[in-house]
Amino acid sequence: MLTIVCGHCGYVLYEGNELKMLNEVVREYANVCPKCGKTLKPSAQNIRILRGK
Repeated sequence: MLTIVCGHCGYVLYEGNELKMLNEVVREYANVCPKCGKTLKPSAQNIRILRGK
């Protein structure tokens, strides 16, 4: 399981088994986190990728 979350507030932007490009996930939200309103950039500072079981 792959989880991509906002690095500011932890909002789950994507969760699933399919590998997705960070640019693709960020673009789906128009580069803005729907929860905290912060700008999303496909970098380690703004997005966290978590691996699950």
